[in-house]
Amino acid sequence: MEVSYNLRYQKTSFSNKILLDKEGEIIIYSKGFRLKGKGASDKGELINFSEIKEFYYRNNKIFFITFTKEKYVLLEAGTLFDQLLIDLYKARNEFLLDALFMKGGKLKAEFEGDFQRLSKFGRLINKGTAKFKLYERSIVTVPPDQDAFAIHYDFVNFHEFDEDEYTLKVVLDEGTTIIFSKLGNDFDLFHEKINDLLGGMYEKIVNDALKEIFPYFHAMTLLKLAYKMKGGKAVSLKDIQKIDKELADAVDEFIFEDKKFAEKTKLLRDLTDEYGVFYAIAKDEAVKGSFIKWTMFTIPSKNVVAFSILPRWQEGGIENEENDLSTHDTYFFKIIMEQGNPTEKVEDKIREIDQALVILNFVKDPCYKDKRELRHSPYQYAIRKLPFLRILRKSYVGKASSPDVKDWQAQVKDVFKKASLK
Repeated sequence: MEVSYNLRYQKTSFSNKILLDKEGEIIIYSKGFRLKGKGASDKGELINFSEIKEFYYRNNKIFFITFTKEKYVLLEAGTLFDQLLIDLYKARNEFLLDALFMKGGKLKAEFEGDFQRLSKFGRLINKGTAKFKLYERSIVTVPPDQDAFAIHYDFVNFHEFDEDEYTLKVVLDEGTTIIFSKLGNDFDLFHEKINDLLGGMYEKIVNDALKEIFPYFHAMTLLKLAYKMKGGKAVSLKDIQKIDKELADAVDEFIFEDKKFAEKTKLLRDLTDEYGVFYAIAKDEAVKGSFIKWTMFTIPSKNVVAFSILPRWQEGGIENEENDLSTHDTYFFKIIMEQGNPTEKVEDKIREIDQALVILNFVKDPCYKDKRELRHSPYQYAIRKLPFLRILRKSYVGKASSPDVKDWQAQVKDVFKKASLK
């Protein structure tokens, strides 16, 4: 994609003092755009979408602010303003789909209609017309003049079709509600595709992972676990016990088959109970025939939640890898940042970790590494713009990483001191 428009652009300070004012053009590319003044000698400024922190428009003007706090205004595009806006958002949204990990698997269908997005308090966030891209594990809403956003099926708490109103209502785990409407003659096909994708998600978890690891349990029992553990989300031991106590014992044994890891984490397990220890299993999309398993410990008494992703597992046992995995890296995050009761904020921290690991395919680096270390990684924009990831990173307090049990546990105790409420 490469289109250009004649316009005027300004560079201003945060007090709106004009630092630069030029007549020229904007040239839109797939990853950003160039602002160029008149004259062949003017090379202009190339601005990548990854550099933009805020982007909005009003009164036939487009405003954007970079992460380095440079502020720009695009104006005087004339009768082509609406088309300029559409082309800018088209390129920007294509960037956002990849940079914010909105695509979940393969694209399966595409529809057009209206959407309305409401906060958990019922306040309108935004609405409009859009294309609805249905992927294997997400719905991506792409408006022509607003930022795209994704619904990952793994974090859908509730969905309901209204056959009389021809709408779909989706409620996410954190309370946001999205209503899809005005799909016209495509409503029935939309209905069918959504049901197929959601139903297929549970079947995939059972058939590709749980049935292979736990072959002696009934398919309906495993389906109940799959509903809770969709996408590799963490499930409390207590919730698994409610499904089937023998299954809970089998999952516990599977997670802690590495006896040294079990010995190390006894320190954490002794500080929690069946409500506070969480397990998760997911099909590993990166390595054929292997699975990801991870565990999480919520310890409000120490103001921390910790998680550890264990070595890949293949049929027959833990996969042998070149890297030394005996350190059992475990990452710790504060439950609250300032004052308050950690117990009241545990669910928020669990959700942040779930979202970070599931949406980013269980890559740990974006959860804690310094942004300078991630400067050239595919997670650069995500760590700046995904709210759950930003909060999680700010709450990182340290990790335990040692092959020796006593050293590992000593590191944990040091983390507890750092996380304690003053």
